[in-house]
Amino acid sequence: MKGSGRRRLVLSVLVVAMLVLAAGCAGLTERPLPDDLAGYAGDPDNPYGDRNLTVAVTTTDSERSFGPLVREAFEYWETHDQRYLNYSVNVTLVANESDPDIRVSFVPRVARCGEVANAAGCAPEITDPAQTGETVAVRALDNLSANSTVRVLEHEFGHALGLSHGDPPRELMATHTTLTSLPKPNASERALAWNDSMLSVYLTDDVSESEREQIDHALDYYERGADGRVPENVSFRVVAGFENADIVIRPAERSPCASERGSCGSVFGSDSDGDGALERYVRLEITYTDLDTGTVGWHVARWLGLGFGIENESAYPPILREGTSYDDRRSDWWR
Repeated sequence: MKGSGRRRLVLSVLVVAMLVLAAGCAGLTERPLPDDLAGYAGDPDNPYGDRNLTVAVTTTDSERSFGPLVREAFEYWETHDQRYLNYSVNVTLVANESDPDIRVSFVPRVARCGEVANAAGCAPEITDPAQTGETVAVRALDNLSANSTVRVLEHEFGHALGLSHGDPPRELMATHTTLTSLPKPNASERALAWNDSMLSVYLTDDVSESEREQIDHALDYYERGADGRVPENVSFRVVAGFENADIVIRPAERSPCASERGSCGSVFGSDSDGDGALERYVRLEITYTDLDTGTVGWHVARWLGLGFGIENESAYPPILREGTSYDDRRSDWWR
């Protein structure tokens, strides 16, 4: 397109769903109930006997109180014990207990639980009195929202009380569930929306040499800090494969976000706290359609701004705002 007319810039952002985490368990080797029950008090269905269960809580997070969440999760089983366990459950939370029946630990990571890697929680499946001679250890992630923490604890306590995956209540004892973490800063609130300041860039084969030169200007502009809009340690490297790229730039005969000439961009990432906004970006895709070669760099730079968390028009450098004239877009704006 030649002349001084303005082109329309179409904004498009794609937000992906929250992460799905596994609530796993690890089973202890099951031993048969002894023939001689001398000294064993209570219902044979209850591996803990008739005693009131003491539960202690351990955490490295001094700013968060997990006791009420543990209490809420056990209240579920106290209410539904006869229906799903066929024995009565009564629980007392204790502080600084050296030898509780169950100890709940809140940890930053559950690296492995049986065959499950990076689970949301872990507990042994307790089915006979021989397993209750020592404190039963239950672990859960310490960075989940209150509702998700209770959900994981209810599941893991189900194992500690004798249930397997798939046992009733089946929805609670399923192997996977959707969880949300504590609120995290959104990508637009971070100094850098990516996990690494070195970003890989893939240009499709149909990008012309003159367009590549324009794109280089846009990348150089951001490496210099984009007039203070991004950290100065940001850098780019061009890669040969789409799969390894953080940023993908391509021309297209028809725009994926509008039928008109122009450009569009989409960011991809995770919304682990379920608030509808991405916390980190894992890919930025920029597509342009039927542009004057002299404006390609400007359009790419505009969408790079989105990739660096710039969402409000006033936060863009003045030269990259939507109202920038056609002549300015074709100028050496990057200087």
